[in-house]
Amino acid sequence: MNIEEYYKEYMQEIYARAGAEEDFKEEQFLEEMCDFLVDQAVIEGYDSAYYIKKHSGIKVDAWYFNKDKQELTLFICDYDSTSKDLRTLSQNDIDKIFKRAERFFEKAKEKKFYREIEESLPIYGVARDIAHNIDSITKINFFLLSNATLSPRFKNTKRNNILGFQTVYDIWDISRRARIAKSGKSKEDIIIDFTEFVNDGIPCLPASVETSSCRSYLLAIPGKMLAEIYDKYGERLLEQNVRTFLQFRGGVNKGIRNTLKNQPEMFFAYNNGLTVTAENIEEKNNRIYSATNLQIVNGGQTTASIFMAKLQNKNDINLDHVYVQVKLSIIATEKVDEIVPVISKCANTQNKVSAADFFSNHPFHKRIEDFSRRTIAPSSDGSLTETYWFYERARGQYANKQAKMTSSQKKQFLIQNPKCQMFTKTDLAKYENSFAQLPHYVSKGAQWNFGKFAEEISGKDESNKGLWDKNELQFNELFFKQLIAKAIIFKSLDKQIMKQDWYGGYKANIVTYSIAKFSHMVASKGLFVDYLAIWKKQQITPELESQLILISEIINNVITDTEENVTQYCKKEYCWRRIKDIEISLNNSVFVNLIDEYHTNDIQKSAKKEQKVLNKINAQVEIYEKGLIYWSKLIEWLNKENPNLLSEKQLSILSSTLRMNTIPPSEKQSKIILDINEIAVEEGFYFEE
Repeated sequence: MNIEEYYKEYMQEIYARAGAEEDFKEEQFLEEMCDFLVDQAVIEGYDSAYYIKKHSGIKVDAWYFNKDKQELTLFICDYDSTSKDLRTLSQNDIDKIFKRAERFFEKAKEKKFYREIEESLPIYGVARDIAHNIDSITKINFFLLSNATLSPRFKNTKRNNILGFQTVYDIWDISRRARIAKSGKSKEDIIIDFTEFVNDGIPCLPASVETSSCRSYLLAIPGKMLAEIYDKYGERLLEQNVRTFLQFRGGVNKGIRNTLKNQPEMFFAYNNGLTVTAENIEEKNNRIYSATNLQIVNGGQTTASIFMAKLQNKNDINLDHVYVQVKLSIIATEKVDEIVPVISKCANTQNKVSAADFFSNHPFHKRIEDFSRRTIAPSSDGSLTETYWFYERARGQYANKQAKMTSSQKKQFLIQNPKCQMFTKTDLAKYENSFAQLPHYVSKGAQWNFGKFAEEISGKDESNKGLWDKNELQFNELFFKQLIAKAIIFKSLDKQIMKQDWYGGYKANIVTYSIAKFSHMVASKGLFVDYLAIWKKQQITPELESQLILISEIINNVITDTEENVTQYCKKEYCWRRIKDIEISLNNSVFVNLIDEYHTNDIQKSAKKEQKVLNKINAQVEIYEKGLIYWSKLIEWLNKENPNLLSEKQLSILSSTLRMNTIPPSEKQSKIILDINEIAVEEGFYFEE
C-alpha cells in the first residue's frame, strides 16, 4: 500500500467515526491520533480543549500536564477534509502552525488571559491551570498532528526555547503513520544513539557464546545518561507490562533517592540494576554505539526514580558518580513477542509483580480473541452478511492480517471484519470499567485504566487472586456477547454526544460517567441490562438512547459545575460519589431493555457449563496443535535436565502425547498434560523449532 492509498483509507475511517457531522471530523481525527500516541507510549494522556483565535494567530486542540515530571504538552491539529488529494506540509507551514501553539502558551502563562475567557469553555480550565502552575513547568512538548505529509525538503523542528523553557517539537503526519503500518510492527522503531550522551559509546562485556540464539552483554550505564535517555524517550523505553506496573508506584523510591543523595558512588553496589532487551545494536571493539528498540523489562522504577530524583532535587542530587548495571539481551524481531514476556516475568519474579504479568498472551486475552474470531455477529440491517468483532490482542494484528492479502481478499476481510468493529485491550477495559461504575478510573486515561482492569483480572499478588484465578469459567461466550453489547452502547452514546445542543467539550468524561450512572440506576432497582437483546440486534433501542442522552446532559451540568479543572475533577472518586447521589428516574419505556436477577443467573449458569465443556475440548486441541515434535522435546528435556520434576504417573500421562496420532489423550489427561507443560516452562523449558 502506497502513501496515497493509506491516506484515502485512513480518511475513510475518520469519516466513518464522525458520521454525517462535518464539524466533528477534526475532533475525531484528534482523538484517533492521540489515542494512537497513547497506545504507542509517546504520550501519557491528553484532554481535548479546542481553542482558536485566527486574528491573533493562536490555536490549540488538546493538552496534558504532568506535574511530577514538570512537563506541559500542547497539541495542535493541521486537518483538512476538503481536499481529496494528499496535501504536503512545507517548512514554512510547520513553522506557522507551531507558532500558533507557542503564542497560546505565551498568553496562557499570564493569569490575565484565563480571566478574560468564558468559564464554561474547556480552554478556561487549561489556561487557568497553566497560569497557576507556571512555576512548576520546566519543559513544553509541542505536538503537530496532521493529515498531510511532510515535504521532502523539510529539515527539522528545532526551534528556540520559549522564555527559558525547554521545548520539544514532534510531528505526526500521514507518512509517519503509513511507515509504521507498512512495517508490520506494533510501534515505531526507536534508535538510540548512545554517542549523543557519551563519547565513544558504552563499554560492554559479551556474556554469551557465539552459538547462542540470544546474544547478551553486561554493561554499566552512567546515571546521568540514563536520566537523559529517559527524558528524551520516556515510557517508550518501558516494556508494556512494566509501564502498567509503574502506574501504581508514584514518586521516587526513597531508598534510591537516599543512595543518590548520600552515597552516589555506592549506587552500583546497592541497586539490582536493569534488565533490557533490544532488537539490534551497533557494536565494535566491545563498545555499543546504538541500540534499536531498547526496552526495559525490569528496572523501570530504578530508571524513573533516577530521572525524577534529578528533576526534583537539582541542587541535592549529583549523578556524576552514579552507575547502573545493565543486562542486555538482543532478541530477533520475530521473537520479541515470544521471548520478551518470559524475560520480563523471570526478571520481575522477586518483586511479585502480577499486574506487570498481564501480557497480551495471558489466557484471558487469548480467550477473548478466540471468541472474537469465531463468534458471528447478527446483522443489524437484516442482510445475510456475516461479521465479526475483531479483538486486537496485540497491536497491529488487524493490519497484519491484511498485509499479504490480495485486493479481493482484503475487501472480503473488511466486509467480515469492519474497522468499526475492531477493538483493543484498552477499549475493552474502558467498556468494562464504565459499566462496573468506575468512571473515575476511565477518566484517568487508557493505560492507567487498563492497568487497574489488569489487576482486577489477574490479581495484585499471590495472596490477592484475580477474577480469572477465582473462576475463569465466567469468561465465556456469554461474557463476550455482553462485552460487545457494552461496546455498542458505549459507541452509540459517544456518537450522539457531540450532536447535542448543550455539548461544549469533555466528551470522554461525559460518556463514561453517563454509562456508569445508568448502570448504577439499573442496579439500584435490582435489575440488569438485557445485553443479549442488544447483541442480537447489534444496536440499542431509541428508548435506551434517549435515556442515555438525558443522563448525559445532567452529567455535563454536574461535572462542569466545579472550581477545579473539569478533566482533573472527573478523575477523582468524590466526583463519582457526587454523581451517584443525584436522583435521576428511569423512563418507563426503558424497562423493556432490562431483565431480572433470576433470568440473569439462569443464563450465566448455562454459559459457565458450556465453557467447562469447551475448556476440555480446547485442551485436547491445544495438545494436538503443539505437535508431536514439541512433546518429544519436552520429554527429552525432562529426562535430561530435570528427571525428578515429575512423578511416574505424571510421566506416564505425558507419554500419551507420543501416541496422539493414533490414541489421543483423554479430556482428563489433557488437562494434566497442560499443567505439566506449564510447570516445565516455569522450570526453564523452552521450545525452539
